Amino acid sequence: MSRPPRFFISPEQVSGPHITVSGEDVRHIAAVLRMKAGDSLLLSDGEETEYTVRIAQVGKTEIRTEIVNRVKQEIIYPRVTLGQGLPKSDKMDWIVQKATELGVSSIVPLITERTIVKIRDEEKRVSRWQKIAREAAMQSNRIDIPAISHIVSFKDFLRTPNSELRTLLLLPWEEATMPIKDVLREKSGVQQIIVLIGPEGGFSSVEAGMAKEKGFHLVSLGPNVLRTETAAMAAMSMILYETSSR
Repeated sequence: MSRPPRFFISPEQVSGPHITVSGEDVRHIAAVLRMKAGDSLLLSDGEETEYTVRIAQVGKTEIRTEIVNRVKQEIIYPRVTLGQGLPKSDKMDWIVQKATELGVSSIVPLITERTIVKIRDEEKRVSRWQKIAREAAMQSNRIDIPAISHIVSFKDFLRTPNSELRTLLLLPWEEATMPIKDVLREKSGVQQIIVLIGPEGGFSSVEAGMAKEKGFHLVSLGPNVLRTETAAMAAMSMILYETSSR
C-alpha cells in the first residue's frame, strides 16, 4: 500500500477528533489528486505531531477529516540554521528549495558587504520563500517546515546572542584551510549548527574576522571556488552526511 500524501496544517486546525483542511491544499487534494471521502491523508502540524486522517467530506473551500491516529515525531538533531548571503536573480528560491530538501531547520537571508541585489518588497519575497519551503517540505516528506526569517544584516546577525547550548558555528571561506569534515567530527554531539554562506564574491576578510571573534570556525569546503548556491548545498550535504552517520 502506498503512503498517503502529506500536507501541513496549523495546530489550531485540530478540533477534537476532526481536522479541517483549508486554503490552497483543498484544490490540490480534490482536483489534482482527485481524493474523495474515505481516502487517507497524513497531516503534520509542522512541529512534532503527525496525524493519519480519513476524509469525511470534500467541499469547495474546505475538507473535513476524521483523525485515525496521531504520532509524536522525534526531533532530529542537530538542528541546522543556514545564514545565506542574498544572491542575485532568483537563486535564493533554488537555495531555499534545496536546503529544505536537505533538512535545514531555518534560513536567515543576509545582507553582507558584497551583496549586490537591491531589496524591494521584502514582505513579498519572504512570503514567497516561505511558500517554496512549504512545498519543498511536502515533496521531500518532511514533518516540519523550515522557518524563513526576515532579511537581516550580517553585522546584526552576529550581534544576536546565541542562547542554544552545544552549538557549532561554521563559516565556509575560500581562504580557510581547515576541512569542514574535521570540525564536524571533532565537535560531534552538538544540537545546533549555524552555517554562514556568502553571496557572489563571498565574505570579505573583515567579515570573516568578525565571525571568528564571535566563535565561528572558518572552514574549507574543498580546493575549488564554489558559486554561492553550490557552496550552500555542499555545506548542507557535508553536514547531513557527517551527522546522520552517527
